[in-house]
Amino acid sequence: MKADLQRAAEAIRQANRVVLASHINPDGDTIGSSLALTHVLRQMGKVAVPLSHHGVPEIYRWLPGQEWIVRSVEERDFDLAIICDTGSVERIGEARGPVEAAPVSLCIDHHVTEGSFGQIRVVNAKAAATGELVYALLTEMGVTPDRAVADCLMCAIITDTGVFRFPNVTPQTLRIAAELMECGASPSEINEIVFENRSLAGLKLLGRALEALQLSADGQIAWSVLSEQDFLECGAAPEDTEGIVNHVRAARGVQVGVLLHQLPGKRVRVNLRSRNGYDVRRVAEAFGGGGHTLAAGCSLDPPLNEAESKVLAEVKRWMA
Repeated sequence: MKADLQRAAEAIRQANRVVLASHINPDGDTIGSSLALTHVLRQMGKVAVPLSHHGVPEIYRWLPGQEWIVRSVEERDFDLAIICDTGSVERIGEARGPVEAAPVSLCIDHHVTEGSFGQIRVVNAKAAATGELVYALLTEMGVTPDRAVADCLMCAIITDTGVFRFPNVTPQTLRIAAELMECGASPSEINEIVFENRSLAGLKLLGRALEALQLSADGQIAWSVLSEQDFLECGAAPEDTEGIVNHVRAARGVQVGVLLHQLPGKRVRVNLRSRNGYDVRRVAEAFGGGGHTLAAGCSLDPPLNEAESKVLAEVKRWMA
């Protein structure tokens, strides 16, 4: 790991023009990690262009520097490409062109099964979030985060640990969080902005999901389905589904929670959460998705009812 961090630090020092990519359907970890690096690169006097195929979800538009993020660029003259929180170029959408054109590539990720992208790989499955690895890289570079960088990295860690509630949290996670607090980041403020600041449409959508909640015969699987009509009637957007699957899994006795939703004209998005070691990543991978043991996602072709049947059958198969 030390050698990988040293190689990554040297690649950053030598580059003048850097393109950074987040994964599709971005979360706080991929956006926060990418933006933290963008801040540091620009402070070093480099050109740094952060890309996100799906833009920035509303709940992350408070992050410092989020206005720098663009969906695509025409340029193909970057010295270095960095992708955060995914090891697969298939999951970066419109960013793939400039990323693949760069002569040097760096992958920073805490998933280990998504692919082998990157001539330089800073990958550690024991890290709770990619934000932890970015912090380690900055430490290797001798960079002390300012408030903006600390906020971005704290957001990355908080969102991927459920505000330090998930079993992926380690003593190192908490040590890094403490150091980020000393740099000015506030976990309580970020928690309130991200998790306790739903729009009215988002609250209505949550209500629909809970009303539609179903349980398997043995009570170990809970799932809910949100249709195109639900989104239209609630006036909701994709980001309004953030966190709903955790409510689905919260039912007593449930080991695996599943949320399926479809926006007009879009594929069916599936979010999976589990507890007690049930590996929902395996379920997601069966449909071309990925994630972690206890939190994963994938997309399927419509119709919604067929996607529901396929996913539930796969969940039951893996649980057995």
